[in-house]
Amino acid sequence: MAALMRMLANEHRLLIVCKLVEYGEISASALAEDVGLSASALSQHLAKLKTQRIVACRRDGQTMWYRVADRRIEELFSTLHRLFCKTPKR
Repeated sequence: MAALMRMLANEHRLLIVCKLVEYGEISASALAEDVGLSASALSQHLAKLKTQRIVACRRDGQTMWYRVADRRIEELFSTLHRLFCKTPKR
């Protein structure tokens, strides 16, 4: 658990995982554009996330598709989004 939290302490990796939870699966090029990173910077972050088994990928021709590898991470991010990202009711 500590390794997961250390990995997600980086704002770029946190945003990458948030987007993967939001989209389910997304191509590397679309993800790079969405999070505002160069392809090489995104690739480095995704490699670290894959090493920790936070994300998984598949190849379709020349396109790499990424998704969250563990349902528990999706649940964690959904809970965090619900608690901290929604506009509070007045």
